[in-house]
Amino acid sequence: MTLASFPRSLIRCLALGASAGLALAACASTQSTASSDAALAASRWELTSWTGHTVPHGDNGEPVILNFSQENGKGRVSGRAGCNQFSAPYSVRGPGQLTIGEAVTTRMACPEPAMQFEADFLDKLQAVDQYKIAGQQLEMKTLDGQTLSFHAREKPGAAAKIKFVYVASQKVPCSAGVMRTTCLQIRERKEDPWQLWYGNIQGFNFEPGIAYRLRILEEQVANPPADASSIKWTLDMVVEQEVVKK
Repeated sequence: MTLASFPRSLIRCLALGASAGLALAACASTQSTASSDAALAASRWELTSWTGHTVPHGDNGEPVILNFSQENGKGRVSGRAGCNQFSAPYSVRGPGQLTIGEAVTTRMACPEPAMQFEADFLDKLQAVDQYKIAGQQLEMKTLDGQTLSFHAREKPGAAAKIKFVYVASQKVPCSAGVMRTTCLQIRERKEDPWQLWYGNIQGFNFEPGIAYRLRILEEQVANPPADASSIKWTLDMVVEQEVVKK
């Protein structure tokens, strides 16, 4: 293995250690912290369970989302806390050790219990002490012994919007240009009429006879082909599904 095959940060750490007599363990710690930051930042994390709390996810409120990122070499975690958007500093102190600072939020008022849930959640983030990532799951442990569980979601572009749509249990004939095909029927509210959706929903596998409610990510497509949509939908979560009897 050549020196060029080592990460630059490790080469720099080794050089500093040789000149200052630092232990190689410090270099390993630096690499471990960087890997931990990368793992946290690789996905959006949606709160799925928290003992003693009803977690918002769709019908009972907007999902609670965490986005970890590095800004000018400093960690920031941001997202939605149930009502408002928030941002807070964070640091990985070592393997499995996490500290989240006091959050700043937007100032939108929401009906209860959303406001109380948000206040409790942001307060509990400051008590986070340990974390563990296993596959698509993130668990945070607090100093008072509570566990907050999160699931990894796709990390869209910054301009992506979250939408909820109902999908009918049957496709119907439609025309896509000169081609005859079948299209999904969608609507955003139960009382709305069904509308045809000519495009795909990436990651969604439709099964006839099942009605769905989906949470999707909507993004604008720059310079789409002439026969393609300027809107891209990606499945974020199947909120509910139900077999429809004929």
